[in-house]
Order: sequence, then structure tokens, then C-alpha cells
Amino acid sequence: MNFYCFKLNKTVLYYKGGEFMSKPKWIHKPMYHKGDYEIILGLKGKIHLQIEDEPVTVGPNDVLLIPPYTHFQGSKPSNQVDFYWLHFFPQDSLSSFTADENATVSSIITNSDNEKKVILPSLFHLHDYEHITVLMHQILSLHTELSYVEERDFLTSALLIELFKSYIAQHNPSDANSRINYLKEWIRANMSSELTVAEIARQVHLNVDYLTRLFKKYEGITTLQYINHLKIEVATLLLIRTEMPINEVAENSYFSDPKLFMRHFKTEMGLSPTQYRNTFNIIHHNNPHIDPQIPLPKQLSDSIDKIPVNGNE
Repeated sequence: MNFYCFKLNKTVLYYKGGEFMSKPKWIHKPMYHKGDYEIILGLKGKIHLQIEDEPVTVGPNDVLLIPPYTHFQGSKPSNQVDFYWLHFFPQDSLSSFTADENATVSSIITNSDNEKKVILPSLFHLHDYEHITVLMHQILSLHTELSYVEERDFLTSALLIELFKSYIAQHNPSDANSRINYLKEWIRANMSSELTVAEIARQVHLNVDYLTRLFKKYEGITTLQYINHLKIEVATLLLIRTEMPINEVAENSYFSDPKLFMRHFKTEMGLSPTQYRNTFNIIHHNNPHIDPQIPLPKQLSDSIDKIPVNGNE
């Protein structure tokens, strides 16, 4: 498997991005990026690509990382796909390597150095996709005035970190993490407005206090706070991805009381559901060329210390 290692002593630089929704039998045009990396996050359908000589399929909740100085195009028609795309430039040193996935993940987990870096495979599936989807949408929906450029740089760096954390968490073989990940997946699969901490403890055969201590230790919040966090996560996704009325968003986020939903949402997000939707509803959609050859903005060009001439140091 191909891996890419990004050092984050400096933020990466956001370049461009958007959301693309295709018509039936759409095929990605031939592309070649000069110095910029591209992240594709699948939302709907299967995107059929050929990267150099290798066929690649990106499905819903799959993440594809395309390095610079790489030729790629559609390998065959794709039907009614929907995906986010985002380009960025690294400012710091980077490297790529090919290795066994299990050995690489094990090495990352046991590595004790304090270097600020993230390692990502070229293609992987997200289990906890809601948070990443919302973060990607927030980056792409920020206004394009100059005062917001730096914020996008930090958010794109945060996106790489969150992708790294999600990837490692779902491959972490340790017993403690396996238990908490099992609990999180059980809660996610059995979410309802009536779900209680006592019910969770009973179903997974744990003492209520011990269950809460586990969540406090590994998630930094109580079990009940985690349940409410999941519900708000679902709500943010519905607010940015649908036109569903607020009362229906509350119901589909497992809140039985819309007023309780609005109170919890405002507490966690700092905005009302309506304010949140209005803040993050502007995004670049359906560019007919997907990835136009936009000239590198001067502000971005001036900020880059060095762009590799051939994809290497």
C-alpha cells in the first residue's frame, strides 16, 4: 500500500476545492497536478479512476489522496456520483513509501517520537465519516475573502490530522482501544432518543460507573456527553447536506424534543441550527471541469517556501 507522510511544523496551504455531483455516465477528464495534493471524499456512488496505470474505485465514505506530478483520469463511466474535492500544498518536508498496512499501522502506534507528522494511505474507508464530512464542508463553505485564507490553511491541516486519527483508530489493535471502539460502534448502531447510559451498560455487560470511566479516559467526556455529541454530529450533517426543516432535523437526530435539540446544539456548536446552516451553506458546486486550472494565487505563491519540482525533496 502507498503511504504519504506530511510534517506539520507549518500548516499546509489550502488551494481550491468544492463539491461535484455528476450526471449519469460521467467520466473524469485527464488531469495532472503541479505541486498540489488532492483529497477526494466520496459521498454517493462509485467514482472510477485510473491513477497512472492503476485502476481505483472510490465509494461512499472512501478517502483518496492523489499526489502531485501524477497522471489520472476516469477509467470508465461513473453514474450519478457526489464527492468533495480539495487541493492543498504542503509547506514542510514530506515523503512517500510503499509498505504493508498492518506493519505500518503497528509502527505508527508504537512510535514514541514527538515529530509533528501525519501518515495517510492513498485510499482508505472512513468508519466515522460524519465528523470528517462536516469538517470538509466547513472548509469548502468558508468565504473566499483574504481574511479567511489563513483559517482555511489551519482547517485543512486539521483535516489531515483528523483523517490520520480516524484511520489509526479503526486499525488500532490494542485491547483497551478495541473495547472503547466496540462501545462507540454499538452506540452508533443502536442510537435512539431513548438510549440511556444504563441501557448501554446492560447491553455490553459493564457497570455504569466503569462505562463512564472508560469514556472519560479515552474520549475525555462522559457516556451521556458522547451520546449527545453523536446526535449533534448527525444534526450538523443533515443541516449542511439536506434542506430538511429544523424540527425534522431534530427528530432524525434522535431528539424527541425540538427545544431540547436546539439547546444542546447551541451549547455544543455555539450557533443555533438555523445560524449554522446559513453559515455553511455556500459551497462551490458542479464545476463542469471538476478541477479547473486556476492560476496559483499570488498570496499562496508568496507563502510557499518551496514547491518540489518532481514530487520529492
